[in-house]
Amino acid sequence: MIRLYPREQMKSYLFVDIFVFTFLFFNLLTLESEVPLLLRLFCFAAILAAYYVALWWKDWRFVAASAAGICLFAFAAILIDHSLLIYLFLFSDVSGRVRFWPYLCLSMLFLASSYLAVFTVTTGKPLSFLTTVYAPFLFLQLILPVTIRYMKRAHSLERDLASAQSELAAFAKEEERNRIARDLHDTLGHTLAVIKFKSELAIRLADSHPVAAKREMEDVLDTARSAAKQVREVVSGLKHIEIKPEIDHAKTLFKGTFTTFSVRGEEQIPTLTEVVETMVALSIREALVNCYKHSRADRVELAFSHTERELVCHIHDDGVGIGSPDIKKGDGIASMKERMRLVGGTCLWESGSSGTTVTLAVPT
Repeated sequence: MIRLYPREQMKSYLFVDIFVFTFLFFNLLTLESEVPLLLRLFCFAAILAAYYVALWWKDWRFVAASAAGICLFAFAAILIDHSLLIYLFLFSDVSGRVRFWPYLCLSMLFLASSYLAVFTVTTGKPLSFLTTVYAPFLFLQLILPVTIRYMKRAHSLERDLASAQSELAAFAKEEERNRIARDLHDTLGHTLAVIKFKSELAIRLADSHPVAAKREMEDVLDTARSAAKQVREVVSGLKHIEIKPEIDHAKTLFKGTFTTFSVRGEEQIPTLTEVVETMVALSIREALVNCYKHSRADRVELAFSHTERELVCHIHDDGVGIGSPDIKKGDGIASMKERMRLVGGTCLWESGSSGTTVTLAVPT
């Protein structure tokens, strides 16, 4: 099927053009003039052809078709009647659809020149139209393409904005999934480590110290109950997690093991914002759980120091180090680095035969 209009312009042009060209055809045929009917019909057909070329193509062919169509209107206005200049709105409107400003400026120049040419030939005074009703018509014909261009630009920006918002929403969902996965790893990793340790301890104590074994299993039950609450908190949003309770949890984690856990400089912890303290607390949790699970250390030390500009936290163990072939590298370090980055801090780590040191620093 042959389409007379570009698909995206069908609704904008079709019915309006039928209306305008019907009146143009009627005026060309009925206005009093000595111009023969055949020449009038030729002008109409040539204007129609030039218009559709300008409508379909927006390159040099648009410039040529626009110039030809406007010249034909000027020719008809000279030979038949000045009122035909009003129909230059056809080319004024389509000029607003071009992409390049030079083409638009050329079209506007053709429009202004057509008025000058018509009134120069018919009255001998190029600017005499300024005192007639045709002056506001020319003004509107010059301002229309600029207005259409800016409206199209605004619509384009709206579409781009909607697309950008859609992409941001997708990124936000992805980041939320990553956050939940990271928080579940950090939160439940600690909880499950405590359950595992206390369960193993209860098994060892079951025969020789049943009362102590029962007490350990009661702790396991309490810890398991808190796990569901932790999951709900992670899924619903990031809650405020304090550093000092994390230290207490770490003491519980290492209690009864062959690993000695010590804390220095706890009193130097300053007042931090909720977000910063939460990120530091979660990073400490991640580091200490990794020490418990992987380091096989005899000694783990958590040390704090505070300067005027930052809080520094060192987590050191004398274990086998991250480079050991028995250690499976996970996303713990990456998680800590990401958390510190979010609050403008840093996460550095060193690992060797003498153990591993993780250094967290956040501005205060």
